[in-house]
Amino acid sequence: HFVSSHFGSRLTSQVFSPRPPACALLPDPWPTPALTVAMLASRFMRATKMIVGISVKDIEGSSAAMKKAMFFAQPGDQICAIHVPTLMPEMMLASITDPGGASEDALLALSNMPTKAGAAMMDKMRQVAAAEMALTGKTINIDYKVSAPTSSVKSGLLAACRYEGANVLIIGAGVGGKGSIPPFVAQNADGVTVCIVRDHIQ
Repeated sequence: HFVSSHFGSRLTSQVFSPRPPACALLPDPWPTPALTVAMLASRFMRATKMIVGISVKDIEGSSAAMKKAMFFAQPGDQICAIHVPTLMPEMMLASITDPGGASEDALLALSNMPTKAGAAMMDKMRQVAAAEMALTGKTINIDYKVSAPTSSVKSGLLAACRYEGANVLIIGAGVGGKGSIPPFVAQNADGVTVCIVRDHIQ
């Protein structure tokens, strides 16, 4: 009643005026999907160093993460694809009934298997990147690195981010979208923007 009695004429002109009220010019509090993508792209485009976590167990997710990084990348940005291999699987160690009797060459071959698998995976990522650059016309500076094997891939990946001075980490969601590394890095990658790619998950 107070508003209608004191501002009745002005309020009426605002309500029925063909010009929309000022509040109508404000954006919707819930961004549309297109606006959300634009906001994310704007956030990532400010990044100067993006790390793409590569997993030999999740080729599809790793490829999707690489493509996403290239989608966000702008001239001058740096992408570094990193694979952190795990130490020799326990099942391989268990298959050696007498490690003391194994030759040094055999043990060396077993210990190098994770690193070699990572190197082969990087060749695959180079093919993915080359195809993406040919498709988009972008020229992006990409490094491919395989770190030393570690007993904790999760911690090793975060250590690689710190060492490389990265401010964005992009990884796949794991096999079937159920990987354990994505939630771990999302909770522990302090100072780093984490992007978990699930576009390919059905």
